[in-house]
Amino acid sequence: MTEVAGAGAPRIRPWATFAVGQAEEWTHEILASEVDAFAELSGDVNPLHLDDGYARQQGFRSRVVHGMLLSAWLSRVLGILLPGPGVLWMSQESRFGQPAYVGDVITVRVEVTHVSPAMRSLVLSTTITNQRGDKLMTGQAKTMMLGQAIQVPWNEMVAVVTGGSRGIGAAVAQALGRQGARVVVNYHSSREAAEEVVAAVRDGGGDAIAVGADVGDRAAAASLADAAIERFGRVDVVVNNATPPITRKPFEELTWEEVDAYWRTYVQGPFEVAQRVLPGMKERGFGRFVHLLTTAMWGTPPANTSGYVAAKSALWGMAKGMAVELAPFGITVNAVSPSAVMTDQWSAESESRRRAMALAVPARRLASPEEVASTVLFLLGEQGAYLTGANLPVAGGEVM
Repeated sequence: MTEVAGAGAPRIRPWATFAVGQAEEWTHEILASEVDAFAELSGDVNPLHLDDGYARQQGFRSRVVHGMLLSAWLSRVLGILLPGPGVLWMSQESRFGQPAYVGDVITVRVEVTHVSPAMRSLVLSTTITNQRGDKLMTGQAKTMMLGQAIQVPWNEMVAVVTGGSRGIGAAVAQALGRQGARVVVNYHSSREAAEEVVAAVRDGGGDAIAVGADVGDRAAAASLADAAIERFGRVDVVVNNATPPITRKPFEELTWEEVDAYWRTYVQGPFEVAQRVLPGMKERGFGRFVHLLTTAMWGTPPANTSGYVAAKSALWGMAKGMAVELAPFGITVNAVSPSAVMTDQWSAESESRRRAMALAVPARRLASPEEVASTVLFLLGEQGAYLTGANLPVAGGEVM
């Protein structure tokens, strides 16, 4: 079952957020019309429930509300408030302590008393009281939470795209804009390029802001996430695409500062952003992380790329760890590994070099940024909701 996490939808609680002591309550005034309707629906036309005179003869103040109508209101609280949508009510132990009457203002309260992760089951104490605090019904409910997926509609989604001012990042941001999403376009140095992407996102039907931040700097990465939350109130999606300049050097000529630049951008930056946005994702039961990696990690890496490949591989290791831990909260963590893509990174290469690169791929061409962006959007949308810990090569058959 797929639920949509929108403003008007009942709140769906991620399984991992249930805990002993959680409680909800609902207050309602009992109407005569409700008792009459329940009698007609159930067929229980016992005069004790419908005839004030008869009820008084039996020693009651007036006609008595059906006990099962109280149970129906308990069902409302269990199904809407706690545990909420996706609950299966397995059994109920109930004791009716006092009669309920038309005009009573009842409070239905449920509290989690036991959580069983292995069975995805919850036990809750159940109490219904009237306006005087008299306990009308007490008992215990045993429930099970069914599997469900939450999907934030595109037009409510807030995405942070690092390195979003050009290349793959720009293509991802614009693709999100065409879906109506709100996008934070991160850039390092070129605000003009980022503002062009912002304009394209808005032209496509979405909303966007440009935020300058070097995600290789811990404080700047954190401020990027904070800026997104301050502007849009939340972050649902993080696409980690930022990269420092990529240079090919033999291992013995590398300096640690050059290696560290990759690690700070590919690992430290995504770590800082994730730390900032995860609390909100967990609370809402929805989140998507997509890391842009590289086919250089698959099989034998190209020569002279040790620092680059090591840092990308570390990001993938962190992503797999996150995927395991965050799946119970409805948060997926995936990666997309492109082969060579026709972006500014390759503009300095000669035409013959680019042609040779294309001929080395079974598809006999290089990928476009838009093709990579389409794969990213697949992982963000409903069709990719059951994928986590996946690394999808957009490589034209270069790796399999």
